[in-house]
Amino acid sequence: MTTLKPTAAAAPAVRVHDVRRFRRRVAALVLVVPATSVGIGRLFQTNDDNTRRALDQIATNPERQFVFALLGYIGIVTVVPAFLAAARLSRRRRPVLTTIALGVNLIAYLGAWAMGAVDNLFLIGAQLPADQRDTAAAVIDKMWSSGLAGVSTGLFVLGHVLGAILMAFALRGSIPTFGWVAMLLTTPAHVVAFVVLQQPVVDMAAWLLMTISFAYCAVATLRTPDDAWDVPPIR
Repeated sequence: MTTLKPTAAAAPAVRVHDVRRFRRRVAALVLVVPATSVGIGRLFQTNDDNTRRALDQIATNPERQFVFALLGYIGIVTVVPAFLAAARLSRRRRPVLTTIALGVNLIAYLGAWAMGAVDNLFLIGAQLPADQRDTAAAVIDKMWSSGLAGVSTGLFVLGHVLGAILMAFALRGSIPTFGWVAMLLTTPAHVVAFVVLQQPVVDMAAWLLMTISFAYCAVATLRTPDDAWDVPPIR
């Protein structure tokens, strides 16, 4: 006599959500945030050539320094995702150069924690009584020039200048010419801003050139098919 075994119930289908389109849209949005945020922040920057004098100036209008520090923080938080998104565009055409450019930029911006820390120190030091600001200025000057903070600052200055040049050439062919040239021009613009003219508004223009380049990357990201952006999820 043959015994019939009950047929095993089919496993319920698991629905896997494909979030590639959502991630592309978020990447496109993030791309235009960091350089724009830092660039606008230059409008609120206090001249810090003399730290003690800068603390007195900030004390008269601390909200200005708070906005500057906040915009800088937003820029630092979003700049690494922005470069990662830009690298997704350039890696298919120039994988080696993209890898090098991304590595240089990640070292520069992930190591830029000291910049935000010093901006916050200016705000805190300015809120101290006037007779304590000499000590605060000495601490800030020491932090700029020595220890891990000094290394962090040096890595940022060198890394983001060299990294912009490398990323510009890596993006050739992936975005229109004006886009990668705008990234390339950020470096001489920074040099003119800090070495020649010493004007924050010129440095703002340099950051906004990066915004233009990242805006082209954002448009290209939105136009990229999901399959070219990333592999689909396993279903």
